[in-house]
Amino acid sequence: MSPLFAFQLRRIGRNRQYLLFTVVLPAAFTVFFTQVFAGAPGGVSQEQAAATMVAMMAYGAIGAALGATVRLSFDRASGWLRQLRVTPVPQTTVVAVDVAVGMLLTLPPLLVVAGVGRFVNGVRLGAAEWAGLVGVLWLGSAVFVALGLLLGWALEEKAAGGAIGILTTVLAALGGLWVPVELFPSGLRAFAQVLPSYWYAEAGRDVAAGGVPAVLPLALLTGFAVVFAALAVGVARRRPLTATAG
Repeated sequence: MSPLFAFQLRRIGRNRQYLLFTVVLPAAFTVFFTQVFAGAPGGVSQEQAAATMVAMMAYGAIGAALGATVRLSFDRASGWLRQLRVTPVPQTTVVAVDVAVGMLLTLPPLLVVAGVGRFVNGVRLGAAEWAGLVGVLWLGSAVFVALGLLLGWALEEKAAGGAIGILTTVLAALGGLWVPVELFPSGLRAFAQVLPSYWYAEAGRDVAAGGVPAVLPLALLTGFAVVFAALAVGVARRRPLTATAG
């Protein structure tokens, strides 16, 4: 394991906010929203329980992936990136570590929320469906890792902290993760379908329903990832390695 990769993991492992907002909160929401459905006439169906679980898996993974925003902004503000520049560590390695850490951080919320869905809410999927669901959502989280890196280079440290909270809330609320898009007004429903969070959850719902993701969600997620990554590279080339903290 790369020493830089191990260092980044240890630093994030000590971050209680990461555990609270990306693992504990989505797991609690999974139980809460399922109980809301259970109080409706007819109770909660397997489809509703599975859809709620998928939405909260997506919510946790998005928050975890966007955590790259604050981490990268802090590294710029503290001068850490400038220090790395004068070490033997290649710049490509630094970027690869950021991407790898961002991707790895999305796994705990995916696995924990899936476990809550299975053992608390009684979601029943086959072994291949469980593996496919976690795999699709894990690979799809690359979209939000790229977005987090883009914002990390574009924003200063203090601004990034607020931006990640607002953006995660917008992506979750307007992307149909907290309330099903079917309950939205028609205009808001159309807006939801331009957000990557909507298509991210849609790909997961396809797998949880016993099928495979449709071509459209996968194509759109790939497009979002490419655009965000290209913008991140462009912004990084124009931004200083050291940012001001205020």
